[in-house]
Amino acid sequence: MKAIIKLSSMGDIIHSLIVLPKLKEKVDFIVDESFKDILTYNPYINKIVSFPLRSAKRKKSLFFEILKKAKYINYDSIYDLQGLLKSAILARLMSKKVIGYVNPREKLASLFYCKRIKVKDNVAIRRYLNLFEMDDIEYLKNHPKLIFFKEKEFECLSKFKKNIVFIIGGSWECKKAPINIWIELAKYFKKENIIIPVSDDSEEKEAKEILKECSNVNIVKLNIEDLKSLISKSDLLIGNDTGPSFIAWANNVKNIILYGCTYNNKIIENKFSKSVELQKGIISKKLDNMSKMNVNMILRKIDEFK
Repeated sequence: MKAIIKLSSMGDIIHSLIVLPKLKEKVDFIVDESFKDILTYNPYINKIVSFPLRSAKRKKSLFFEILKKAKYINYDSIYDLQGLLKSAILARLMSKKVIGYVNPREKLASLFYCKRIKVKDNVAIRRYLNLFEMDDIEYLKNHPKLIFFKEKEFECLSKFKKNIVFIIGGSWECKKAPINIWIELAKYFKKENIIIPVSDDSEEKEAKEILKECSNVNIVKLNIEDLKSLISKSDLLIGNDTGPSFIAWANNVKNIILYGCTYNNKIIENKFSKSVELQKGIISKKLDNMSKMNVNMILRKIDEFK
């Protein structure tokens, strides 16, 4: 049995799903326990193997339990899509044949690889495909549905208006578009139904600022399983460069991703996916590019869908 290891984060895991429909057989998927729900119901995955790596940062004794569990798992081969030392070591514990990049993100990771693959460029989804010694640009632009879920109805979804999802959060503060951008967008779409999923109190507070100005806004708290379903049923997603935004990309829902201190080195734009990029240089948490964004940049991208 073959396996893929991609421990984190949500967005990166979603991007890595691009390889699954191209493989000739089902594989096991090794992931951090925090993100396993993004993989559920996926027909291309044989088994989800999860480890509590994030929890182990707070509780060191968990590391020994993780290592013990890994030693009792055996795969014919594991493809390390993460390229970090921790993913390479974990993979090596579970297989004598670990395949990784010639130039992984952490150089020491290559010491644990039995086979090193040279990839063609820095676009993440192409790198993942290259690791399996495949390359297909047309497929990357026109991929099938990659995320699956249990069907569910949502009260916040309108049957009569277009449902537009705003993803206003971000793992870095510099990834987040200013609140005024979201308010202007909600006002522009005043005849449509705006849904803002929130994951914590901070995001909820920001969403309520938008709600004060725009009565067409619905704020919802959802787990990952429900978020997959909701986004897949929406008409358009506009979101910061963060994991949930890429659910729309994965399932061919029209989406516009906003990049400030990062840029689009993850996916290839197509008829469903567009991006607004404010820089092409070095990714840095110190950049404050999102303050330069204006709504017209986003509206021009929306026009490309027409």
